[in-house]
Amino acid sequence: MARTLMGVLHPSKILGTEQILALAPDAIVLPTAYGYHPPNELYEAPYYADLRQLAAVKNRRVAALPWLPCNCDKRLEYPIEIMVMAKTAYPDRFADIALADWLIDFYRNLYGVDEKTAKRLRTGQWMDWTVTN
Repeated sequence: MARTLMGVLHPSKILGTEQILALAPDAIVLPTAYGYHPPNELYEAPYYADLRQLAAVKNRRVAALPWLPCNCDKRLEYPIEIMVMAKTAYPDRFADIALADWLIDFYRNLYGVDEKTAKRLRTGQWMDWTVTN
């Protein structure tokens, strides 16, 4: 089973570089309740250079959850979180799902909107990283 690090950004629970390196996660899921943290931030930002030795970063197994209000209220979009976590923790089991396309279908089916609106919803939830990863 993959060692997946689910980040919880809270002032009293921020992990330091040494703690994350010691955990050596195979996959990382970044939260968004306290701000947008796209996967590319871990791959490219100079302030995360020390984390690039992690298997999760080397193997590009970093994902970000959709934007959620700080109260973390579960809404109709909760299946998106589950899919992001599932694809990140078990990439082989979900290899047939292209997350960017899955999101468009999800929004279209859930809200009955056209593709253009579904793409705007994907952008609004900070999930455009799925198009490039």
